[in-house]
Amino acid sequence: MSVKLKVVDVKNRIEALGVTLSSAPNSSDIYVIDFAIEKVTNYINNQTNLSSIPRESYNHAVDMVVGEYLATKKAMGQLDVETIDFTMVAKKVQDGDTNVEFAVNSDATNTPEGQFNAFLAYLRHGNLNWSKYRVLIW
Repeated sequence: MSVKLKVVDVKNRIEALGVTLSSAPNSSDIYVIDFAIEKVTNYINNQTNLSSIPRESYNHAVDMVVGEYLATKKAMGQLDVETIDFTMVAKKVQDGDTNVEFAVNSDATNTPEGQFNAFLAYLRHGNLNWSKYRVLIW
């Protein structure tokens, strides 16, 4: 089963990340969201040869749109990366004899810009394999 991306789902995901959207009538936010939806939808359609997005990957597609939106707003100079909170809940977790330590002091992600770029890479799902949904065209 296939679905189309909904603007309201993208808006909710963006706002859940702590980024405020402008409600002004002449704001570029809606245009950028619409463009990102078209871009991601076309990308997925080209990868799968489907006319809409597979339901199972809907959340991935929403994240990809959010990643495109944030990257575009950053490139336009309309997003202050330093205001986004990237603090982790815990740096080290221990359960019995098992320890998990998050790499929070990595040089690449030590700055707000580095953390933002790592977050964008996560949102864009560049390594997602769409071949599961691929349809052959004859």
